[in-house]
Amino acid sequence: MRFRKAQWWGWTLFWVPLAAGAADVPLRVSLLPSPPAAPTALPRSVPVPAGSIGGSVQHEALLRAPHAGVAWYVLRLTRDWAGASRPLLTISDNTRARLTVYLPPDYAARTVSMYDTGLDPRFSRHALVFQLPQDLRANQPIYLALGTPGQTQPIRARITDFSSYQAEDLRHVRMSTLFASVQGSMLLVILCFWLVLRDRMFLYFIAYIGAQLVYQMAASGELFALPGAGLLAPLGYHTGQSMASLAAGLSILFILSFADLDRYVPRLARSLGALRWPFFVLAVMVWLPFLRPDDWLPNTVNLLLVVSTFLAIAAGWRAWRRGSRQAGFFMLSWLPLLALTVLRVVQLIAGLPLPGWLEYGFPASMAYAALVITVGLADRTLQVRHERDMATRLAEFDPLTGALNRRAILDRLRMAWLAAHTDHQALALLFLDLDHFKRINDTRGHAVGDACLIAVVEAIRQELGEGDWLGRYGGEEFLAVLVGAGARGAQRVAERIVERAAALRVPVGDSAVSLTVSIGVAVLDGSIASMETLVECADTAQYRAKALGRNRAVVYRREEFEQALGSTA
Repeated sequence: MRFRKAQWWGWTLFWVPLAAGAADVPLRVSLLPSPPAAPTALPRSVPVPAGSIGGSVQHEALLRAPHAGVAWYVLRLTRDWAGASRPLLTISDNTRARLTVYLPPDYAARTVSMYDTGLDPRFSRHALVFQLPQDLRANQPIYLALGTPGQTQPIRARITDFSSYQAEDLRHVRMSTLFASVQGSMLLVILCFWLVLRDRMFLYFIAYIGAQLVYQMAASGELFALPGAGLLAPLGYHTGQSMASLAAGLSILFILSFADLDRYVPRLARSLGALRWPFFVLAVMVWLPFLRPDDWLPNTVNLLLVVSTFLAIAAGWRAWRRGSRQAGFFMLSWLPLLALTVLRVVQLIAGLPLPGWLEYGFPASMAYAALVITVGLADRTLQVRHERDMATRLAEFDPLTGALNRRAILDRLRMAWLAAHTDHQALALLFLDLDHFKRINDTRGHAVGDACLIAVVEAIRQELGEGDWLGRYGGEEFLAVLVGAGARGAQRVAERIVERAAALRVPVGDSAVSLTVSIGVAVLDGSIASMETLVECADTAQYRAKALGRNRAVVYRREEFEQALGSTA
């Protein structure tokens, strides 16, 4: 009694959403107790008494078949067909078994499946569609034989008019195309990412979503309507079953890499990683008929899918709580898919009819997951770029002052040197040194010395142009590369820096520290043969500025310096 009540509620839950799509004319459905001795002897008509003619009355016949053998059904209208357009017999809901129909008026046997290539091109693969005579009468039976593999999930058979079904089929095509297009678009986006970045994780995503998309198309039968897909027709539903297992295994591989689970939750990551291998094995076993996979493999895959999905969500949740940003994207994308996966597995294992909200909700959740994961991949790429930029900054910039370090400023000077020779541009170099900096460090401490360096660098930056570069050459020495500056312009910049530095007052407790700088200016001309010589000339001019009393800028002029050296000698 309890089982019957639970079964009733289950059927109600999955049946109610289908009531709106019921056939115009109710059917009487009967299951033949035994197959007929000869299909050619099937009755072409039955008497229609005033009362019941046998069989239950249903808007949509729910049919299923055993794992072995053939189940025979008889469908009859409760009244003669009076529709404006021709009646259609439609068989829908994951019809994996081969179906033989005997239709009036000739009752010739027609054996078809969702995976055949010669189906009526006017309709999608949402259902197997058969045209019936316009004058179909209630006393004309329709015979259906469901064969191997067994149809454990019920399929729906109904008789509706041509015009109504075309409108319904068009809605289905639009919905299916939308979901498939989203996933296909995400595949193309990530493929472009991979072509540029060559990140192996993008390949995992492409393989996972690609297998999932093929599974959806195989399960709906649309895969077999593509050009050249006739080669897959003999494989039947096994193509979709294999791709479903493969997609599940690949999804685990992708999740482990995307959410960095090995780093944040190593134990759960190992457990989840171990579950991908059974999926890969099952993807192969479906092709081995001696193992009778049709009897046990679908439910095995479904149960394993539920276990792995819950484990993935648990691992993602913990990784997210521990700081994995990508795990948050994974959680956001997979929670709707998890809920619908559980409901789908319950529907399949319990053999309940497939409601419309679940039929479309499942691919919709897959499309949504692909979209969110793609955003997550883009976010991860931005993070990697940010980390790379930070690493570059740490490698090129002085951490105290923010100026370029010695290697970086010499690299910039080398580029400017080459550009100046190639394009015949002017180039000037300033060699700056803080006056009495050792005394500041010794008397005030290194913290005050650091504050003075930071203040001076800011003062120098205020006077440099947008295309100029500033770098810390060592200790309290700095180089400023002035691109396009001649001797007069470079001297003016150096003198402004001297004035700005002299006006600085670095606060130290209740007092302040005054600063001055000495600057040597060297300008590229025919007498300077190398970049190193340019640095030496600026350094020489800087020493000359110190010798003249500090707190000044001196421009290197070869003749003047040679005369000064001669007089000193």
